[in-house]
Amino acid sequence: MLGNAITLSVLALTSVTSAFVQGDCVKKDAGLKWLAGKINKSSAISCRGQPLQLFNQGRYWGTQYGKNASVVVFPSTKEDVAFAVQAASKTKLGKEFAFVAGAHGQTNASTATGYIIDLSWLNSTKVLKNVKVGDVTIPEAVAYQGGAKWDDIQGATAGSNYTAVGARVGSVGAGGFSTGGGIGFLAGAYGYASDRLEAVEVVLMNGKIVNATKTNQYKDLFWALQGGGGQFGIVTTFYQKAAPEPQVCDVSFYVVSQTDLNRARQRTVTFFNTNDDPFSLMYFAAGFFPSDLGNGSFGLNTLLVTLRFDDPTNPNQKSTNATFSRIIDGLNITATRSLSIPYRYMTQSINNFFPYSFRRGFFGPQTQNITVDYLANGTNILNKYVSDMAAAGDVPASSFWALQYMHPGLNGNLPRKDSDTAWPHARAGHQTLFSPAWRKAEDDPIMKLANGQLNQLTWGQQARFGERIYDYPNYISPGVKAKRVWGGNVKRLIAVKEKYDPDCRIHQGRVFATKACIKGGWANLFGDR
Repeated sequence: MLGNAITLSVLALTSVTSAFVQGDCVKKDAGLKWLAGKINKSSAISCRGQPLQLFNQGRYWGTQYGKNASVVVFPSTKEDVAFAVQAASKTKLGKEFAFVAGAHGQTNASTATGYIIDLSWLNSTKVLKNVKVGDVTIPEAVAYQGGAKWDDIQGATAGSNYTAVGARVGSVGAGGFSTGGGIGFLAGAYGYASDRLEAVEVVLMNGKIVNATKTNQYKDLFWALQGGGGQFGIVTTFYQKAAPEPQVCDVSFYVVSQTDLNRARQRTVTFFNTNDDPFSLMYFAAGFFPSDLGNGSFGLNTLLVTLRFDDPTNPNQKSTNATFSRIIDGLNITATRSLSIPYRYMTQSINNFFPYSFRRGFFGPQTQNITVDYLANGTNILNKYVSDMAAAGDVPASSFWALQYMHPGLNGNLPRKDSDTAWPHARAGHQTLFSPAWRKAEDDPIMKLANGQLNQLTWGQQARFGERIYDYPNYISPGVKAKRVWGGNVKRLIAVKEKYDPDCRIHQGRVFATKACIKGGWANLFGDR
């Protein structure tokens, strides 16, 4: 249960009643004493300055998000999650409360200075057949716990002939990814992760454990968790409809010569407009990374990434060469890398573009219509961001802006109406991603300026072609209004939070404006704006 990060030999854990405890904070706190007497000895309580608390503080992908919590609870069962939730209301430390899964979230919602529930020990995955959850029976499901990372999930399902739609980077957590929409490599073929959910097991803020489905008494909660984020309870297990597992992916990275950028942009537009294989993808990226795709010097580069996953249902699928040769052949390429990777390891294929130890962001809207001038303008904004950071004496290494191909209509896997799920996406587009990296807090305004310009560029592209596509919740930008992401569903989301979190105990990050959240001064997502 402890994972690879910390072994039992270095934990120096001391048994108090039944729980493992690090530090003296439990002795001084009635609520924590109560918790120590309830949770089992495979779970832990770690006080500030102790190894597990420091592990929690250091595991956030963006360095700006790891707060120095007074206490961190590591539950290993759903029952212990429930006890931890109840204990948070019994200690003054619980006034500043959060829970964390993969620690990749970009809204500052999964960290607090007081009391954190770290779900990283709740990380198992199973492929199940004919599993009954609540009032539904799922013929084939991938059941993954809320603290699992996508590397864990891919490893557990590998070779089973089944997979889940998951994140593209293995260190991303299942919890935030699945409740925030869930765009992955296979989303264009199978749909978003949140749309593939059949049931969720949730610990409510009163400590009750429930199963929510589309049709049972908790259907409003289930609806909210399909893209509304983690403000309604703690999901301890997701049941995602299993998809046929690809076996291999052919992936290639091409650095384009500065002399051939316009033609590369034209080829990108051609692919986005004409590709007919939902298992074949292309990414266009402008970024600051090694020009040789290795350990060379960093520079401003344009990168084309091509990916072809073998379609388990189509023996006549086009080959990699047939799909991409018309896009790549004849371009002036200065560096390239091509790999054929077992699908199980695809979550590790682009890790080098997302290093830790930086202040980080993950932001970007969608658009359906791609043009050469749009790609050029996005590149120019990214290049200016890198130049401005460098001029400020900062380190923008690994920063990039990318456009990620999504197969039109997600291969028939979109909701029928915007009201079907919390995140309205009956219409979807290609996904942009601004992934800035920088070191100094005083340079945050440089990042925010560039992010705002890139958002306006994509929103302008939507307006130019008469689109109305709501922003992807997991890429929500600082300051973006609720309606830009959740449209006409915001008031309903506020009502669901009012019902399941009436005291606004979950109030870090982006917070829906319930009465208690407004009273506490935490609300920033309103129904009228």
